[in-house]
Amino acid sequence: MGMNISLHKRSAKALGTVVATAGLLLGAGAGTAAAGPSGVTFKAGSMQSDGSRSISVHRNGHYVGKGWWKANGDTLYATDSYADGYGVSAYLGTAPVRVADTLGHHSPYTKSVGGNLREDRRYTFWVCIGNNKAGLTCSDIYTVTS
Repeated sequence: MGMNISLHKRSAKALGTVVATAGLLLGAGAGTAAAGPSGVTFKAGSMQSDGSRSISVHRNGHYVGKGWWKANGDTLYATDSYADGYGVSAYLGTAPVRVADTLGHHSPYTKSVGGNLREDRRYTFWVCIGNNKAGLTCSDIYTVTS
């Protein structure tokens, strides 16, 4: 079960900083609120030995995309595989929050955002689906490493 939040894309980056900080201070508990696309489930893979992790996004039982962190190369990815009017966004709890999102692009589409990070650091990682009209539905927050 994911945390459901309602916000517009321009607010997602600010929320990301708050969520990342709250996640570090309070743990990764998830609350719910009426917002974002319905019928969404997330399936998180185990963190790999190098610190990488992926979270797949499903809507109404269909795979629609994923977000993943690739530790070898310090790259964040978001893939939207299904043309349903919603974009997929992946977030890494750096300062500022690193965001890869597919909003505004036709499916299928993958966005990658890289940049060197210090090695062996822990970061929060989560994935959302939505758009500016519907808001976002987000996964729980997971740990990855660089």
